[in-house]
Amino acid sequence: MSDLLVVYGAGGHGKVVAEILFASGRRVAGFLDDNPALNGSSVLDLPVFAAAEWLQWNPRAYVALGIGNNAQRENASHQVRKFGGTLVVAIHPTAAVARSAKIAEGVVIMPGAALNPDCQVGEGAIINTGAIVEHDVRIGRYAHLAPRCVTGGAASVGDFAQFGMGAVVLAGKQIGQNAVIGAGAVVIDDIPDNVTASGVPARIHSQKRQTRRRAVRLRG
Repeated sequence: MSDLLVVYGAGGHGKVVAEILFASGRRVAGFLDDNPALNGSSVLDLPVFAAAEWLQWNPRAYVALGIGNNAQRENASHQVRKFGGTLVVAIHPTAAVARSAKIAEGVVIMPGAALNPDCQVGEGAIINTGAIVEHDVRIGRYAHLAPRCVTGGAASVGDFAQFGMGAVVLAGKQIGQNAVIGAGAVVIDDIPDNVTASGVPARIHSQKRQTRRRAVRLRG
């Protein structure tokens, strides 16, 4: 089995994920990206490879997801698995993760984040810098909690939900799938699927016409 470890996504988010792996004492062989313009370039003094081609020639590699966009991140995971690769979990050493926390494949947990007892973080989710996931919280697949977000005890965050910086969800509240919560918002009521909510308290001010879209090109 290959012991190669790469980061899928050579943009800004990918650089942060690579630094998490470095801080954890792991060796990173390079970046993968679907943008042809980046093929053959370097990021953080590491090579950038064409994703599909590299995965085809390096089956069963280990891959950390370094893409900030939720739908694109899921697409990247499909590419990895198509060629027999394995999604790895990247946890910064300064993050506080309870022993009973359940962390799925492809999750990234950034510096200073706190994950408390019996929380669950779904596949491919991002818990960004300084975010707090309280006890018994469920974070859905490919959701993204931006820096300094807080989810109160037993709250639920749906698949592909996106939080802006500093957003707060009170204990026990539910955030729907594909929902977008604006920066600094305070959620005091449940938020349904496919809407955008912002403000203090958070109020719904728009609804998506359709659910998440798959990206044609994946970029970091």
